[in-house]
Amino acid sequence: MQMVDVATGWSERVGVFGRTHRAMIAGSEKIVARLPFPIRELHPDNGSEFLNNHLLGFFGDKVRGLTLSRSRPYHKNGNRNVEQKNYTLVRAYLGYERLDTAAQSMAVGALYDRMWLYYNLFQPVMHLESKEVLGQNRIKRTWDKARTPYERVLESGVLSEGQQARLTGL
Repeated sequence: MQMVDVATGWSERVGVFGRTHRAMIAGSEKIVARLPFPIRELHPDNGSEFLNNHLLGFFGDKVRGLTLSRSRPYHKNGNRNVEQKNYTLVRAYLGYERLDTAAQSMAVGALYDRMWLYYNLFQPVMHLESKEVLGQNRIKRTWDKARTPYERVLESGVLSEGQQARLTGL
Protein backbone atom coordinates (compact mmCIF):
# COMPACT_ATOMS: atom_id res chain seq x y z
CA MET A 1 0.00 0.00 0.00
CA GLN A 2 1.30 3.45 -0.86
CA MET A 3 0.31 7.04 -0.11
CA VAL A 4 1.90 10.11 -1.70
CA ASP A 5 1.51 13.73 -0.63
CA VAL A 6 1.10 15.70 -3.85
CA ALA A 7 2.29 19.03 -2.41
CA THR A 8 5.59 17.80 -0.94
CA GLY A 9 6.36 14.47 -2.62
CA TRP A 10 6.37 12.75 0.80
CA SER A 11 5.64 9.06 0.26
CA GLU A 12 4.66 6.29 2.62
CA ARG A 13 4.62 2.60 1.80
CA VAL A 14 3.74 -0.46 3.86
CA GLY A 15 3.73 -4.11 2.96
CA VAL A 16 0.29 -5.66 3.48
CA PHE A 17 -0.51 -9.32 3.21
CA GLY A 18 -3.67 -9.70 1.17
CA ARG A 19 -6.41 -7.24 0.36
CA THR A 20 -8.75 -7.83 3.26
CA HIS A 21 -10.16 -4.85 5.11
CA ARG A 22 -8.14 -5.84 8.18
CA ALA A 23 -4.87 -5.81 6.22
CA MET A 24 -5.68 -2.49 4.55
CA ILE A 25 -6.70 -0.85 7.84
CA ALA A 26 -3.53 -2.14 9.55
CA GLY A 27 -1.45 -0.65 6.72
CA SER A 28 -3.39 2.61 6.90
CA GLU A 29 -2.89 2.80 10.68
CA LYS A 30 0.86 2.47 10.23
CA ILE A 31 0.93 5.19 7.58
CA VAL A 32 -1.22 7.61 9.59
CA ALA A 33 0.92 7.04 12.71
CA ARG A 34 4.14 7.79 10.82
CA LEU A 35 2.98 10.80 8.79
CA PRO A 36 4.43 14.02 10.25
CA PHE A 37 1.49 16.11 8.99
CA PRO A 38 -2.30 15.74 8.78
CA ILE A 39 -4.12 14.22 5.84
CA ARG A 40 -6.49 16.73 4.23
CA GLU A 41 -7.64 14.85 1.16
CA LEU A 42 -7.70 11.19 0.23
CA HIS A 43 -7.65 10.16 -3.42
CA PRO A 44 -7.72 6.34 -3.40
CA ASP A 45 -7.73 3.92 -6.27
CA ASN A 46 -11.19 2.72 -7.24
CA GLY A 47 -10.40 -0.88 -6.29
CA SER A 48 -12.65 -2.34 -3.61
CA GLU A 49 -9.62 -2.91 -1.37
CA PHE A 50 -9.06 0.87 -1.26
CA LEU A 51 -12.54 2.29 -1.58
CA ASN A 52 -14.83 0.47 0.83
CA ASN A 53 -16.91 1.21 3.92
CA HIS A 54 -14.30 -0.19 6.33
CA LEU A 55 -11.47 1.99 5.02
CA LEU A 56 -13.67 5.07 4.66
CA GLY A 57 -14.91 4.49 8.20
CA PHE A 58 -11.32 4.21 9.45
CA PHE A 59 -10.28 7.49 7.81
CA GLY A 60 -13.53 9.15 8.89
CA ASP A 61 -12.72 8.27 12.53
CA LYS A 62 -8.99 9.05 12.41
CA VAL A 63 -8.93 12.13 10.17
CA ARG A 64 -11.25 15.06 10.86
CA GLY A 65 -12.28 17.25 7.93
CA LEU A 66 -11.07 14.76 5.33
CA THR A 67 -12.10 15.38 1.72
CA LEU A 68 -12.51 12.32 -0.48
CA SER A 69 -11.95 12.43 -4.23
CA ARG A 70 -11.96 9.53 -6.64
CA SER A 71 -9.81 8.34 -9.49
CA ARG A 72 -11.30 8.16 -12.94
CA PRO A 73 -11.98 4.53 -13.76
CA TYR A 74 -9.89 3.07 -16.60
CA HIS A 75 -7.61 6.14 -16.85
CA LYS A 76 -4.02 5.16 -16.23
CA ASN A 77 -3.04 8.65 -15.05
CA GLY A 78 -5.95 9.04 -12.64
CA ASN A 79 -3.50 8.62 -9.76
CA ARG A 80 -0.34 9.65 -11.59
CA ASN A 81 1.65 10.63 -8.49
CA VAL A 82 1.18 7.20 -6.93
CA GLU A 83 1.71 5.41 -10.25
CA GLN A 84 5.06 7.17 -10.79
CA LYS A 85 6.21 6.16 -7.30
CA ASN A 86 4.91 2.63 -7.90
CA TYR A 87 7.39 2.33 -10.72
CA THR A 88 10.41 4.01 -9.12
CA LEU A 89 9.96 2.86 -5.52
CA VAL A 90 8.09 -0.43 -5.81
CA ARG A 91 8.64 -2.14 -9.16
CA ALA A 92 12.29 -1.07 -9.41
CA TYR A 93 12.97 -2.89 -6.13
CA LEU A 94 10.49 -5.76 -6.23
CA GLY A 95 9.79 -6.37 -9.90
CA TYR A 96 6.41 -7.54 -11.16
CA GLU A 97 6.22 -10.99 -9.59
CA ARG A 98 3.42 -11.79 -7.19
CA LEU A 99 4.37 -12.00 -3.50
CA ASP A 100 2.26 -14.66 -1.81
CA THR A 101 3.58 -15.33 1.67
CA ALA A 102 3.50 -13.57 5.03
CA ALA A 103 7.32 -13.79 5.15
CA GLN A 104 7.57 -11.94 1.84
CA SER A 105 5.16 -9.30 3.11
CA MET A 106 7.25 -8.82 6.26
CA ALA A 107 10.45 -8.53 4.20
CA VAL A 108 8.81 -5.93 1.96
CA GLY A 109 7.67 -4.04 5.07
CA ALA A 110 11.22 -4.01 6.43
CA LEU A 111 12.54 -2.74 3.09
CA TYR A 112 9.91 0.01 2.99
CA ASP A 113 10.81 1.11 6.52
CA ARG A 114 14.39 1.71 5.39
CA MET A 115 13.36 3.33 2.12
CA TRP A 116 11.07 5.72 4.03
CA LEU A 117 14.01 7.45 5.65
CA TYR A 118 16.08 7.81 2.48
CA TYR A 119 13.38 8.86 0.02
CA ASN A 120 11.61 11.33 2.32
CA LEU A 121 14.59 12.94 4.03
CA PHE A 122 17.45 12.74 1.53
CA GLN A 123 16.22 12.18 -2.05
CA PRO A 124 15.27 15.41 -3.85
CA VAL A 125 12.21 15.61 -6.06
CA MET A 126 11.15 18.19 -8.62
CA HIS A 127 7.61 19.36 -9.27
CA LEU A 128 6.29 20.44 -12.61
CA GLU A 129 5.50 24.18 -12.56
CA SER A 130 4.21 24.65 -16.10
CA LYS A 131 3.88 23.13 -19.56
CA GLU A 132 3.86 25.12 -22.75
CA VAL A 133 2.96 23.72 -26.16
CA LEU A 134 5.55 25.01 -28.65
CA GLY A 135 4.43 23.22 -31.76
CA GLN A 136 2.64 20.17 -32.95
CA ASN A 137 5.09 17.74 -31.33
CA ARG A 138 6.96 19.88 -28.78
CA ILE A 139 6.18 20.66 -25.18
CA LYS A 140 8.37 22.82 -22.95
CA ARG A 141 8.21 21.79 -19.30
CA THR A 142 9.39 24.03 -16.47
CA TRP A 143 10.36 22.39 -13.16
CA ASP A 144 10.91 23.91 -9.75
CA LYS A 145 14.17 23.59 -7.80
CA ALA A 146 14.84 20.05 -6.62
CA ARG A 147 14.20 19.70 -2.88
CA THR A 148 13.63 16.77 -0.59
CA PRO A 149 10.11 16.06 0.67
CA TYR A 150 11.49 16.86 4.14
CA GLU A 151 12.55 20.36 3.00
CA ARG A 152 9.17 20.91 1.35
CA VAL A 153 7.32 19.87 4.51
CA LEU A 154 9.46 22.23 6.63
CA GLU A 155 8.72 25.08 4.20
CA SER A 156 4.99 24.39 4.35
CA GLY A 157 4.79 25.32 8.05
CA VAL A 158 2.41 22.47 8.93
CA LEU A 159 4.76 20.78 11.44
CA SER A 160 4.82 21.44 15.14
CA GLU A 161 8.16 22.18 16.79
CA GLY A 162 8.24 18.65 18.18
CA GLN A 163 7.64 17.11 14.75
CA GLN A 164 10.33 19.33 13.22
CA ALA A 165 12.81 18.32 15.91
CA ARG A 166 12.00 14.62 15.44
CA LEU A 167 12.52 14.76 11.66
CA THR A 168 15.66 16.89 11.99
CA GLY A 169 17.03 14.33 14.46
CA LEU A 170 16.47 11.55 11.94
